[in-house]
Amino acid sequence: MSDLMLPVDNGKVLQNNATTTTAEKKETRGTTNLGQDAFLQLLVCEMQHQDPLEPTTNTEWISQMATFSQLEELQALSKTTENSQIFSLVGKNVIVSTEDTSGNKTLKEGIVDFINMSGGKAQFSIEGELYSIDELYSVVDTDYLYDKSKPTVVEPVNFTFNGDAPQNLTFEVTMGEAIAKATDLAVLVGNAVIDPEYVTLSEGTVTVNHEILQELSEGTYKFSVVFDDERMTTVEDKLTVNIYNSHPTVKEETAGEETEEAETEGTDSTESV
Repeated sequence: MSDLMLPVDNGKVLQNNATTTTAEKKETRGTTNLGQDAFLQLLVCEMQHQDPLEPTTNTEWISQMATFSQLEELQALSKTTENSQIFSLVGKNVIVSTEDTSGNKTLKEGIVDFINMSGGKAQFSIEGELYSIDELYSVVDTDYLYDKSKPTVVEPVNFTFNGDAPQNLTFEVTMGEAIAKATDLAVLVGNAVIDPEYVTLSEGTVTVNHEILQELSEGTYKFSVVFDDERMTTVEDKLTVNIYNSHPTVKEETAGEETEEAETEGTDSTESV
């Protein structure tokens, strides 16, 4: 029979099975959460249908109401705590775990930009995309992240400079990444900064010209490197330079020049006589 034609009995329209089933389905739709209104309805229903021979006492009613009030307070406290946790994430580096429709999980790292409140629920933003507290995977300490990404000298160097065969001092560096990235550096001997004219940086290799090393007296020196990142990272324990026979060539040339000058002066004196 068509849904547009319903059976009639004694002048009353009877609903067919399809209509009844649909109505039943609509009635069963709802929420799984028990709110205050639903609890009061259950309470009233319980009072109306209680056993008259063993009625529920006032104390039991009050106990049930108190239990429900405690439950509501705990739920409100839980929501407040959850929101406070989200607000504390602003400016911190976090990792979130998201899941697509196929069940594949993806981790994303970023700094929390702001908090969005909608319908009493707080969500945090990473690069403009909102996430719930349930998707939070971990919070990364800023200092730990910086130390992990900061620039440094790759390997320790123990360099010996011989004035008879002068060589440039070279060593490898990493310039850092992300929030700890550096663009330039300075090399120091003790507290003295080496003139940038004698220091070059090319594709992670630093070269200190041998001419500046020839200016140092014989001995052992600790070189340090200062990067221009946000925290001015300084590496002080990886570069040792041993200087000996620092400029013998210069001394020999000077001695030779003095001998030539003396011979010339002697010749001139003889000619004058």
